[in-house]
Amino acid sequence: MTDASAIALAEGWRCGEAWRHPDVCDPLQRAWLRRLREAVDTGKRASFVARWGRQVGKSWAHIAFALCEMQRRPGVIIRYAALTGKSCLAIVKPTFEALSAGMPEEIRPTLSEQKGTITAPNGSVMVFAGTDAEQFDRLRGPRAHLIMLDESAFYAELERVEAALTPQLNTTHGLTLYFSSPPESPAHPFAKRDAAHQASGNWSKATVYDSPRYSTEDVEGIEAAEAQRLGMSRAELLASTYWEREYRANIVTEETRAALPAWTDEAHAALVGEWVRPAHFDAYVSLDPGKTGDPHATLFGFHDFARNAVVIEDELELRSATTHIGAWADIVKERESLLWGVNRWEGTLSGATHEHLKKHNLDEKFLRVHSEVAPRQPFLRVGDEDARVTVDMALQHGVAVLPSERHDKALWVDTVNQLIRERRLYIHKRCVRLLEQMRSTLWNRTRSQWERTDKDHGDLVDCLTYMCRNIQWHHDCRPPPPVDRGLAQAMAMTKGPGVDFGLLLGRRSR
Repeated sequence: MTDASAIALAEGWRCGEAWRHPDVCDPLQRAWLRRLREAVDTGKRASFVARWGRQVGKSWAHIAFALCEMQRRPGVIIRYAALTGKSCLAIVKPTFEALSAGMPEEIRPTLSEQKGTITAPNGSVMVFAGTDAEQFDRLRGPRAHLIMLDESAFYAELERVEAALTPQLNTTHGLTLYFSSPPESPAHPFAKRDAAHQASGNWSKATVYDSPRYSTEDVEGIEAAEAQRLGMSRAELLASTYWEREYRANIVTEETRAALPAWTDEAHAALVGEWVRPAHFDAYVSLDPGKTGDPHATLFGFHDFARNAVVIEDELELRSATTHIGAWADIVKERESLLWGVNRWEGTLSGATHEHLKKHNLDEKFLRVHSEVAPRQPFLRVGDEDARVTVDMALQHGVAVLPSERHDKALWVDTVNQLIRERRLYIHKRCVRLLEQMRSTLWNRTRSQWERTDKDHGDLVDCLTYMCRNIQWHHDCRPPPPVDRGLAQAMAMTKGPGVDFGLLLGRRSR
C-alpha cells in the first residue's frame, strides 16, 4: 500500500467509509455494501440475505461494514452472532485485527475476548457471541441498530435466535443481515428466508467464481486442493453436493447425509404425477403416531402387481397435540372411503397372516385375519411399533394396524432408495409434504435417526419406509381367470380321484 493509499484509508476509517477503499473490499463486496448503506440511510427497518459461498469474503465484508457504521454513527449498537462461541471468536478476532491495523490509533476500537465486545472510543459497541448452548442470550438488550447473523444457515435454532434479537430493532428501525453459505438441507429455516428475500430483491448470491480476487488459475488451485483433501478426483468434486453448496452457493441436500439421495430432479420428473389406479391392486396404509410434538403422519398407497411398483396416492399430517387417536382413526377411515370405497372397519385385514400374528405376539381374536368378511381394502395397514396406538386403533375404532419392525432402519431406507433408482416408487403430485420431506430429510451425524428441523422429523419418510418394507410383492391381487366348468369336470373325470376342484374352479388360498 502506498503512502497516499494509506492516508486515504485512514481518512476512510475516520468518516466511516473505509469499506469503499479497494484495499478493504473488492468490487463485488463494495456493490453489496453499497446497498446496505442505502438501506441504513432510509431510516426504515429492513432485512437482507447474502447467500455467499466459501472464499468470497462474506464475514470480512460485513464486519468491515459494521466497524464503519460504528465510527460513522456514535453510540450505535451492533449484535453479531455466529454458529458457536469458538467459531465466533475465530472469525471476529483475526478479521478485526486485520481491519483495525489500518485505522488511526485515536479511533481504533478495543476488543475484549472475555466480554465478547468491540468498543469504539465514540461509544459504539459490537457484541458478539455464538448461538450454541443458549449463548445468544448474551446478545439480548433493549435495542440494537444492526443485527448480523453470520453462518445463519447452520444455526440449530434460527427462529429462537431471531425471536431473541430482532425485537431490538423495533425502535431503531435498523437492519437484520443474514449471511451464510447454503444449509445442508432445504428444510432449514434459512432456506425460507433466502427465498423470501430473493423475491423481494434484498438478496445476493455469490460464488467463488464470482469473486474478483481470484483468477481462473486461483480457482483451479482451490478445486485441486479440495479434491485432494477429500480424496476425490476433480470431476467427482465438481459433481458433488459439497462443491455445489459450499462453493457454488446452491441450496441442495447434502448427499452424504440425505435420507433419500436417489430422489434427484430426474427422479422427481419421472416419478411424480397424477397416477391412475389400475383395475386390480392391493391398497396399503402406513401410520406414524406423533411423539414429542411431531404430527400424526399417514400415507395411502397401493401395490401395482402388473408393474411390481408402489404408488403413494395420498397423505395426512395431523397435529398430535390436538388430534386424539379417535379423531385420527376417523380421518383415516374417511380417506380410505374416498380413495377405495371402503365402508366397513371391523378390525380385520385380509393381508395379515398367521406369521404376522406370531411375529408380533398378537391374539388371533384381535385380528381375525382369515375372516371371510374382512374388507378387501386396504389389504394391509402398518405402523410404528406403538402398542397403545395399535390396540386403540383396532379395538376401539376398528382400524387394524400391524406394527412394523424398525430394526435395520438404514438398510430399509436403502431399499426405498433402490426402488427410486429402479423407477418402482411413484408419488401422486398431491403428496406435497411427502415430496418436501423426501428432498429435505437428513440423517443426524451418527446416522441413528433423522435430523430434527423446525418443521418436521421425517415422519412421512418413516411411513414410506414402513410401507415399502411390508409390501407383499408376490401377492397376485388379480381375480382368478374364468374357468369352463364343463372342461373342469371332464378333466376331473379323466384325472380320477384326488383332484382339487376348488383349484380348477379358480379358488385361491390366501
